[in-house]
Amino acid sequence: MAKTIVCILFLLGALLAKCVYATLIPPHLENAVVALGSMRPVEHPGQPCRLQWATEGTGFLYGYLVKDDPDPKKRQYEIYVVTNRHVIEDHVRDQLSERINWQPSRFRGECASAQTDPTTIMVRINPVSSSAEGRQFPLPVNKWFFHPNERTDIAAIRLNAQFLKEQGLMDVFFPNDVLAADKQKLKTIGVSAGDGVFVLGFPMNLAGIQRNYVIVRQGCIARITDMLQGVSPDFLLDTFIFPGNSGSPVILRPELTSITGTPAQANAYLIGIVSEYQTYTDLAISAQTRRPRITFEENSGLAVVLPVDFINEAIRLWKQSNPQAR
Repeated sequence: MAKTIVCILFLLGALLAKCVYATLIPPHLENAVVALGSMRPVEHPGQPCRLQWATEGTGFLYGYLVKDDPDPKKRQYEIYVVTNRHVIEDHVRDQLSERINWQPSRFRGECASAQTDPTTIMVRINPVSSSAEGRQFPLPVNKWFFHPNERTDIAAIRLNAQFLKEQGLMDVFFPNDVLAADKQKLKTIGVSAGDGVFVLGFPMNLAGIQRNYVIVRQGCIARITDMLQGVSPDFLLDTFIFPGNSGSPVILRPELTSITGTPAQANAYLIGIVSEYQTYTDLAISAQTRRPRITFEENSGLAVVLPVDFINEAIRLWKQSNPQAR
């Protein structure tokens, strides 16, 4: 009897834990994550060629406070799409390469008019209506701005918030004064290695055909003390990321409990942006010569994350150098 009661309590506890964790990310924030990519020709045997969305990277809508107010409804924000610098640069390089090898005679139907365009990258944003398809529109490459430090993998472009509303597109975003935690905030709330996180993005072109459906992966902070102390510009997550995750927002996972003497993390803050995964090298050694024959570069399961400080810094410096953008 006692064993039966224990089993029932265990199952109820597991079920409750599942239900609790399912609500840790505010549902509307998934729509603040956008897909970056292009329309590509897709051919299936016996079917006409058609253009289909292909995701190349992840971005998210970021609200930069420009007018504060005690009433949150009266605060004014500029809306930016934020991603990695290398997502934009890789898109331009790949589009130029495809243009050189483009063979329009190969395709028929709507694919015949498809052209690579290295001057723009497409962004797809979900509409307010949950039954409507996502809307994609081009963003000129020359309108994107990068963090002035080339080693800081941040790119952003300002959007017209009124345009989003007029087009019936999602205008939810991560406000930098409420939902974003910079280094000082991370220190204040006591974030440390071992704290849980969520990574929201579109790995391996898994974004959805009709609209964006975010892939949510869990992980934890693997190392962050060196970043908080100013020794390193970035921190590490223990989670697997893949091509397409570049530019993914990293969300601090709220915890219901904590070890005595440490603070519980009660809010789902945006704490950074995925830049890349760490690799490790594995060597195949010849049994005959005992020398390396083949080198394998593998995903280590550690991801490099840049703190939101660099996002704010990139926007602030861009606004200072472009007075007309204020």
